[in-house]
This record gives sequence, C-alpha cells and structure tokens, in this order.
Amino acid sequence: MIDQIRAELFKLRKRSMSWIMIIVLAAFFCLIFFSIYGITANPPERIPDEAIQPMRTLITFPDAFKLIFSTAQSIGAILLTVIVASSMGNEYGWSTIKQVMTRKGIRYQYILSKLVSFIVYALIGIIIAFIIGFCLALITTRLVNGGFNWDFITASYIGELFTMYGWTFYGLFVYVLLAILLSLVGRSAIVGIGGTLGYYFVESIAISIFNQSGGWLAEIPNYLIGHNISAILPTTMMQGPFTSSGALPSTLYASIVLAIYCIVFLVLSLYIFKKRDITV
Repeated sequence: MIDQIRAELFKLRKRSMSWIMIIVLAAFFCLIFFSIYGITANPPERIPDEAIQPMRTLITFPDAFKLIFSTAQSIGAILLTVIVASSMGNEYGWSTIKQVMTRKGIRYQYILSKLVSFIVYALIGIIIAFIIGFCLALITTRLVNGGFNWDFITASYIGELFTMYGWTFYGLFVYVLLAILLSLVGRSAIVGIGGTLGYYFVESIAISIFNQSGGWLAEIPNYLIGHNISAILPTTMMQGPFTSSGALPSTLYASIVLAIYCIVFLVLSLYIFKKRDITV
C-alpha cells in the first residue's frame, strides 16, 4: 500500500488544481486580513467605535493566530472538498479506477491510500495557511501597532498553537471523509462536490433557524457536523456566515460526535466500494 500512497501523493502534487487551490487560499487570506485592516483604518460610520478595537486586535498578534486557524478551517473545508471529490470522482469518469483495481486488486487499500494522501495534503495545507496568515499578520500588526511584542510566546502558548492546528485538521477530516463517501455513492466528482458543499452551506442556514427555535428543534444543532466543529475551533468575531451560532457543546462532546461521523463515513465508504461492481 505504500506504493499506492506514493502514487496518490504524486498525482496530487502534479495536478494543476492543487496549486490553484493554494493560490485561492492565499487570495482568501489576503482578502480577510486586508479587508479588516481597511475597515479599522477608515471605519464606516455605521460601525460603532467600540467594535473597531476588537477588529484591530483580531489582525494583530496574538489573536491573529485564532483568525488564521478559523479561516484555514472555513476556506479549507471548501477547497479540500473540491480536491478530494474531484480526485475520487474523476477516477470513475476517466475509467482509471478499472485499471487500478485490475492491477492492485485489494479494494480497501485503494480507499485507504487515497485517504492517507488526502490527510497529508490537508496537514500540509494547514501549514501553508499558517505561513500565509503569519506573514499577513506581521504586516497588519506592524501597520496597526507600529511594532511587535513577542512576550506572549511561551512554551504553553506554543502548545496551544499545536492544539489549534490539531483541532483544525480534525474539523477538515470530517469533510474529507464525507466528500469521499458521496463521490463513491454518486461515482462522480460533481456529486461529491455538490453534495458536500451543499450540506456545508445548507447546514449553516439550518443551524441559524434551529438556534432561534425552542424545544427539541434547538437541540438538533448539537448533532450536526458544523456546529460541533465550531465547538472545537478557536472563536473569533469574524467567523463569517457559514459558522455556527448559539450555545456550543463542550469540546469533549463535539469531538465524540465528530468521531462518530468519521467512523460512519469511513465504514460506509469501504463497504460501498467493496460491494460495488466497478466494471460498469
């Protein structure tokens, strides 16, 4: 299976889409940081003065790290969905999956090699996002504060950064597995992309509606993916329209719910792919 993993990583590295996604990631980060800076440098009249300082804090160290990881998760979920679903679904469209399975034979190895390559890609992607965000935060911190104060850098804070890195990956991993499952079910990249992103956006709207309701409806978000991802990620005032609102569950509860989703998605993917006739 090692050779299969190397082959999948090679394909991801050589695909132009992978590099395009990195460019999109960088552009999105630039948009977020410089938009916030532009608003704080020349505040519109409709924004109250008491809201300006928290926004300035958000693009300066140390709070900039929270913005970096929350942004990496939100845009990363979309970009990874496109990469994962296109990689899985296009194998059917190009009929390359028949050739691979004829040569390799063991189906679960095919899925797991794909999954491992996506994990590596996601981990590297978060690092790239961190580097981009860090460089942008250096600029905005300099512009806002006129200098840098690194007193907050301690061993415990570095540990917090690694924790945020891990939770960010965990949140992305759920969407990776969902994109794999839907791509296999539909045998198409379009189904994988449309289904996963459709869930991503529709869920955010549903959560807002449920959170404004009472009774058992208000409890539904506690069992949804996005709501629980919001519980494990660092919170910022610039979460955007696609993150959860309302009371969030505990980190332990959220991590367990997401683990259940991961197990279900993976088991279903392996089962469907094992039972499916790939000759049609």
